[in-house]
Amino acid sequence: MVKDLKSALVALEAHRPGSLLGLRETQWLDAKKALYRLTEDPKAVEELTKAVAAFANGGGGVIVVGIATRLEHDEEVLDHVVGVDPAVVNVDQIRKLIRQRVSPAPRGVRVGWSGAEGAERVLFIEIPAQTDHALFAVPAAVGKPGAPRPDTVAVPMRDGDSTYWLPRAEIVQLFSAGVRASGVPTAQALADLVRQAVSEAGPVSGPRVGQGLPDREREMKAAYEELADAGLGEPAGEAWAQGAAALQDLRHEVGGEPGWVLCLVPGHPAVVVAEPVWQAIVETGRRAAGGQDPLAAVGFPLPPAGTDAPWVIPADARRVDLDGGSWGPGHLTCSGRGVWRWQPAPRFSLDRGRSAEIGTGGQTPALRLRAPGEPALGRGEHAGGRQVPAHAA
Repeated sequence: MVKDLKSALVALEAHRPGSLLGLRETQWLDAKKALYRLTEDPKAVEELTKAVAAFANGGGGVIVVGIATRLEHDEEVLDHVVGVDPAVVNVDQIRKLIRQRVSPAPRGVRVGWSGAEGAERVLFIEIPAQTDHALFAVPAAVGKPGAPRPDTVAVPMRDGDSTYWLPRAEIVQLFSAGVRASGVPTAQALADLVRQAVSEAGPVSGPRVGQGLPDREREMKAAYEELADAGLGEPAGEAWAQGAAALQDLRHEVGGEPGWVLCLVPGHPAVVVAEPVWQAIVETGRRAAGGQDPLAAVGFPLPPAGTDAPWVIPADARRVDLDGGSWGPGHLTCSGRGVWRWQPAPRFSLDRGRSAEIGTGGQTPALRLRAPGEPALGRGEHAGGRQVPAHAA
């Protein structure tokens, strides 16, 4: 019987992947129906390395590819084996990407096959528990997909059957503790040395604001100048278009602080978003079905309603309004644990459906409000609609 990581690996090595069916995705188990499209889709590379680093940070685990899941009580349950074709899998590419993108490279990672000859084959990636107490990180998911920024870092952590990003405050706290324990100079001293080295090296010719989007360069420069007091530094790369939006990564004017993303959406004031928040927006959009682009799904950050001036969304923001994606208007809220969740904005419609006749006694209601929900009803209670009188509308 499979009940933990050790017994799951025994079953896989014995070519009995069906023994995992019925298990729930958990702290040590993640299942994928289809292969990571590592060559065609840069986001697949980020997804793979994020999962590997999260298991390395969480005591080890295994990723099985070729097993479909079903949703049961808000949990993913391994349902049936669909298999993958070994002829289309480049195992060496998987190993190489893990070594390149996860830092430090986790030890003992194993990529193997499970399944009897003539039967459906399942690919599995084993990430053993790491013994050197390192914190495993990947490039932050900011900027252009497939072009990771070398000056960013993100730490994925496993929490049950999901993965979340370690909040910046906790990363700084862990880094500071390591600096104190190792006896090396303080973080401030290291930052001063970096700034001194940059100063002595002389001016460096980097990209300018708006470079890469000549049709919108003037607009982006104007937005940059209006928002410069927020602490905007030099561009970290060229601007790029994402749908109708113009985007550009910016450094912070203070070394060591998280950078920014300048975002211009037609018809709205410009917004500059701190990198940790932008990363949360992108990660939320990755949950879209069918491999849809994250920003095309979740939309772009906007100023609060009624604001007609450029807006700054700092790293400690707890809410971000979004629009322009296939999910429709909504907002992200951050919990006390640093977990971001998307919620749709309430919508009203003047369309009258057949349900408008329910509970109205044949009269035409002046206004009827309905809200989906599952109220907890006591004995003798019942759920029903309520008509609002005309004078209350």
